Amino acid sequence: MNTATTSSTVVNEQGPALVGGDESPILSVKNLSVRFQDNIAVNDVSFDVSPREVLAIVGESGSGKSVTSLAIMRLVELSSSGKVTDGTMKFVRASGDIVDLRTAPETQMRTIRGNDISMIFQEPLTSLNPVYSVGNQLAEVLRVHKGMSRREAKKGVIELMERVRIPEPTRRARQYPHQMSGGMRQRVVIAMALACQPRILIADEPTTALDVTIQAQILALLRELKNDLDAGIIFITHDMGVVAEIADRVLVMRKSEAIETGPVEEIFHNPQRPYTRKLLSAVPKLGSMNGTDSPALFHLDREEAS
Repeated sequence: MNTATTSSTVVNEQGPALVGGDESPILSVKNLSVRFQDNIAVNDVSFDVSPREVLAIVGESGSGKSVTSLAIMRLVELSSSGKVTDGTMKFVRASGDIVDLRTAPETQMRTIRGNDISMIFQEPLTSLNPVYSVGNQLAEVLRVHKGMSRREAKKGVIELMERVRIPEPTRRARQYPHQMSGGMRQRVVIAMALACQPRILIADEPTTALDVTIQAQILALLRELKNDLDAGIIFITHDMGVVAEIADRVLVMRKSEAIETGPVEEIFHNPQRPYTRKLLSAVPKLGSMNGTDSPALFHLDREEAS
């Protein structure tokens, strides 16, 4: 874990406290709300992300974690019923220009997605085209977003694959997604996300489908890359063990709302909300089943959910 001194904050009725690092934030989200018709998916969520900072957004399935990330990319609006109904999302581009992602025209958002803000999804097979080699897919990103020639893109593909620690990159670039392991495919997706050196990298449960050894390698790679790029990372997960490995700060969500936020050490050692304590207690501990025949039921009372 990383060193931090600020205590955790319980979100109150006036709205969630901001989460940010020591430097000026790259992204400042305030009072974000998202609806799908009559259903509230995200309600009044606020946070900041600074350079070289990893903000982990944690919570159970359906808490609003992934919808928050899709709102930042303005991808939530691709659903006919999805809509950002309130809040601001101020993003500082590399040029220094400040853009409110909520109100930016779609033409501008197309220049931001992939270039300034990139996303890594949980299952790489859904992000990669099965009929093209991974090298061709990486080259397309470089040619479309960076304006490279075919020769430049071919060289850039090898450099990207080396950067994410893919062995034998020349041979691997000729392979198709199904010919690679899950860990290798995830590295390709990370390389694709990093192709344009984004300022914000959103990782939506990128290690969930991987075994623990590969998971550790991917987390170490992300830590290294965010420092190399001076990028901020929004890491979405339900796994508090992963949070302990990679996060600087944590935002806990439940039922579309942010209920607690703070430095990772404070969240782990002094959680303020019963729900946060329940999330931490769900992390398996060696020897915890000694003397028992079966796992205990996981109870979450209404009083504990607050």
